[in-house]
Amino acid sequence: MRSASGSQLPSTRLSAIVCALALCLAPLSPALADEAEVDQQIDNLLGDHSIFKTTILDLQERVANEDSIAFSAFVDYPITVTVKGERQTIRSAEEFEPLYHDIVTPEIADVIVSQDYGSLFVNGDGIMFGDGQVWMNGICLDDACSEMEARIITIQAAE
Repeated sequence: MRSASGSQLPSTRLSAIVCALALCLAPLSPALADEAEVDQQIDNLLGDHSIFKTTILDLQERVANEDSIAFSAFVDYPITVTVKGERQTIRSAEEFEPLYHDIVTPEIADVIVSQDYGSLFVNGDGIMFGDGQVWMNGICLDDACSEMEARIITIQAAE
């Protein structure tokens, strides 16, 4: 290999450059590969991954900002959750919003905000955050399911 000036680079220097480049690029490769794999799993099992990816990033931002009104719009109703130790069915965003801090506990909020997209677990039941504290799936907006939204279908404390 030649340097910019045309002279031959010493092999030890060349090896050092190649190693440095490999170290710089290595952290990027697995993350991109993992995200691509998650995208493919979502496409194969649930539908258009771009709908889910956009929703997940928006959800994480809303939770980080403790936006209870916006969060309640991400939920598929009715949903059964635990509120102050008791199971309760919430039927609308208007019912959910005042209970936000009782349902989305600091632990659940942390799971949502810290979830790495490339580490999501995906199966036919949906997309799992953390150890199952939150699940998301596609919800059809019409009978033909030609339009879909990604919504939260489960919120539960870890066992």
